[in-house]
Amino acid sequence: MPTDALLDDAGALAAAVSGPPIGDSIALSHDEDGTVVTSCGECGYAFGPADRDPKLGAVMRERSIADLSPLNAEGMTERLVARHFHCPQCALLLAVNVQQVGDPIMLEWRLDVDGKGA
Repeated sequence: MPTDALLDDAGALAAAVSGPPIGDSIALSHDEDGTVVTSCGECGYAFGPADRDPKLGAVMRERSIADLSPLNAEGMTERLVARHFHCPQCALLLAVNVQQVGDPIMLEWRLDVDGKGA
């Protein structure tokens, strides 16, 4: 990769860290060691390093899919679960995933903070 592209990536990352939240709930910030972390867009709680999904640092609660809509009560309520992910500090809702009961957490995010790719 050309050096200019790396500088552009570093500049973009720096702008994102000092910029507004990404979406409605996630922001980028630096921890005390200078590592880029994902943080709550509302209260600033650090979920962990930016190269892992912020849901792994959130509080998860499982609810019946029927709680999402009365129409779901006639569906596969024993097979599917609604997983709600919240900030542990202010309870801001980060994500809701509908998954099969027992499946691992659906990872949706991995930020390439070192420019090396996955």
